[in-house]
Order: sequence, then C-alpha cells, then structure tokens
Amino acid sequence: MQRKDFLQEPVKHIKINGKLTVDQLIQQFKNSGSFGAGRLSTACDIYERMARDDECTIFLALAGAVVPAGMRSLIADLIRERLIDVVVSTGANMVHDAIEALGGHHYKGHWLVDDYMLYKYHIYRIYDVFVPEEDFTKLDYRLAEIYGEIAAENNGKSLSSNEFAWELGKRLNDSNSILRAAYEAKTPIFLPAVRDSEFGFIHWLHASRKNCENPLVVDAFKDVPE
Repeated sequence: MQRKDFLQEPVKHIKINGKLTVDQLIQQFKNSGSFGAGRLSTACDIYERMARDDECTIFLALAGAVVPAGMRSLIADLIRERLIDVVVSTGANMVHDAIEALGGHHYKGHWLVDDYMLYKYHIYRIYDVFVPEEDFTKLDYRLAEIYGEIAAENNGKSLSSNEFAWELGKRLNDSNSILRAAYEAKTPIFLPAVRDSEFGFIHWLHASRKNCENPLVVDAFKDVPE
C-alpha cells in the first residue's frame, strides 16, 4: 500500500441543531466513522439489516456487568417488544437481575474506593458499582426456597439452563426483570456457565444438605438441542 491509501476519507464533523433526530445523529456518527461513535453507527446498521431479515435469528449476548451498569430495563424491553429472539448471558448478570427483582439495589460508587472499607461495611463491589451484602443474603434465602420448589415440581428431571431461567422468571414478580420478561415472552435465555455465579453457589448449598433427597439438576448439555 502507498501513503495515499491511508488518507482516503476525511472525518466529517458532527453538527447539532434543535431539530436533529436520533436517526440523523446516528448517521452523523457514521460520517465521522471514528472511535465509539462510528462503531455505534455501524452496529445500528447491522441490527437494522437483521431486523428486516425474516430469516435472521437475533441473538443478544450479555457479558460484563451490564445489569449493574443500569441496562436491565432496556434489555427487558427488548425482549418484551420481541426485538431480539434469543439471549445468552453470564449467570452473574441474571443474579443481579434477580437481586433487583427481590427489592435490592445497585449503587453508584467509585473505582478508587478501598476494598477494605467496603469489606468493613459489608458492601460488595462490581468495579464502581456497590451492592449491600444484605441484598445478596436476601437473594440466597429466596433461591434456596425456589430451588426446592423447582426440584419438587420437576421430580428429579434435569433442566436446561433456559428452562432453569424460565423457572426463576416465573417466580420473580417484577416487570423490569429480564428473567421475568423472558419467561412471559417465552424468549430462550441461555446461561452456559450458570454454575459460575451465585446461582451455582446456592445450588451447591441446596444439593449438599443432608435432608435434600431431590436436588435441582441443571444440565448444560440440554442447551445444545434447544
């Protein structure tokens, strides 16, 4: 390649006026073509093509702490409006969804806060978001009850992670919940590493009790044919 090949398309600077629509702003992002703005515009173009293609199955993959970061209701709305077809998520994101559904909260913090101070005051952290320890404790007790209910209803039958997620959603009475929205819309929501989260820890406690004759069984291999 020659030098001129690297200098083909000038950046067009964004201009804002009082009548600018969101669509027009995204188009200007495309014309700038740079950094996050340009990538956001490209993502919008890709999603629009997917949405217009009747044969396209739209997967939403959730990694990172998107629920603690405040994206929970948005994702629930995407499911409810059927703007996505399948969700694949970490177990942790759905743990935080369940915390909120049970009345817990995430709080704005700061990444420079000392870990020892948070430990002293029984506060969990997700980078710069804080959660009171008691919200996790409340979740743990409720999960133990739910696991017993699910195991009893299914009589030892193993569940896929999607079936497990729907069973959780069925028991969460919160319209802003991702799990609840997926259950109501019957949108598949797969949690491939569900054991690597609070769900897995409480499952271990539930299954290891001496009087637990019928433990909940979640079989990730059952996700494959679904």
